[in-house]
Amino acid sequence: MKSIEVAMKITGKEAVIYLDSIPDRVALHRKDNTDKFWSYKLKLGKKTEFAFDPKTTTGLFVRVDREPPQIAGLSEVQRISGKDVSTALERVFSGGLHKANYQVTIESQAALDAFISHYESL
Repeated sequence: MKSIEVAMKITGKEAVIYLDSIPDRVALHRKDNTDKFWSYKLKLGKKTEFAFDPKTTTGLFVRVDREPPQIAGLSEVQRISGKDVSTALERVFSGGLHKANYQVTIESQAALDAFISHYESL
């Protein structure tokens, strides 16, 4: 059972491939000069922005400007606004309302799709 759970995890590398496959929904916004974080902007809704390390192989740990929804496949939600966050995050978000306010773990491609769909509906 443990090996099945690991196989279902999505990594930063896999997320980049998936996001590249849906250019009508989401666009690469900015890359940090050290490639520590890449940010993406949704094309619909309130143009929510989110960022993650595209090189991770252990999971998908996303920073997002709006509170994450309570849906299956999203876990470890933390409010990070006002906390000491990586300066790389400041460089990849637009600023103003678009800054890293929350951190969330996305556990699968299906959960990533549901995460995007939620913000598109706002």
